[in-house]
Amino acid sequence: MVELSTQALTHYLNTTEDICRDFANGVKLRKPGTCSEWIECKDFATVEGGKCETAAKPYFNLGQKACYKSLDTTYCSSPCTASTQGYVGSTLNCDNWYYCDGKTLKGQGSCTGGQYFNEASKQCAWPKDTVCSAKFDMCDIVPPNVPFRDDANCNMYYTCSKTFKLTQNVCSTGLYYSVEQGKCIDKKLVVCDDHPLPENVCGTKKLAVRNKFVSDGATCRGYYYCKDLGSGVPDPDPVFRQCDSDNFFNQERQACMPRESQKCAHDRCDGRNDGYEVAEDEGCKHYYRCENGREVDPMVCPDNQTFDVKAQACTDAEKSYDACA
Repeated sequence: MVELSTQALTHYLNTTEDICRDFANGVKLRKPGTCSEWIECKDFATVEGGKCETAAKPYFNLGQKACYKSLDTTYCSSPCTASTQGYVGSTLNCDNWYYCDGKTLKGQGSCTGGQYFNEASKQCAWPKDTVCSAKFDMCDIVPPNVPFRDDANCNMYYTCSKTFKLTQNVCSTGLYYSVEQGKCIDKKLVVCDDHPLPENVCGTKKLAVRNKFVSDGATCRGYYYCKDLGSGVPDPDPVFRQCDSDNFFNQERQACMPRESQKCAHDRCDGRNDGYEVAEDEGCKHYYRCENGREVDPMVCPDNQTFDVKAQACTDAEKSYDACA
């Protein structure tokens, strides 16, 4: 686990991206730009949650995941500091304004009628005439220990600590983070558009891989080319390549080979938008239906039949391929 600054995941309030795209169903988050409201995540989209409206419990408390008598972060704190004087805009909400005398808050309010507070003119203005600079960090709105996806790395995810520090977590080898399940699972079961670079893909300083092709460790067709930078200098930025849709990469032979001739522990439908792909079960009776490059239905031929790759169907003629030998 790596602890990061919450600034590592800062968003502006007027972002068009739905924050719930990275959270499992049922997760409650503080509604960005508020102190008393929450939202819920459903099918990777935001739905309205509720609002804390009683005097006894006016705030949505992240630690409690419910309405509570006090806040547990500085997200809603006054922006007044030793250097502030007069009217100040809010980083919490585009509408809010504060009147500061140094650290002392003298007054506060909100613009009405859909207007924003303009920091330059110190007045309320229409959105087209000003820029909303209100922003939030993920740990301002995410309860402690609630996991959410790292958009840049399929094998990583984030959590916020009890002190609201952002932590980056790494799944164990062979696992990717599943938003739906809220945990790391077999990477074959997770749709990943940008597989992470494997650790030490081009070797180490003790034994660098030089002028060779190396499997990407995540797909049947993908591989990297490790340049020869000299003894003890592994290529830090290898070039990614892919075999065409008829072939899988064979690292031992340093070549792309017919897919039915290759064993591959990853998704065998890689590169197939539709059709069928022979499975690796011995006897060549098992196969998969492919959809959008993913294995979707494991299937098996009737007794006394085997799967014919070329015909894309079960056949009475006995077929044998190295993939299922």
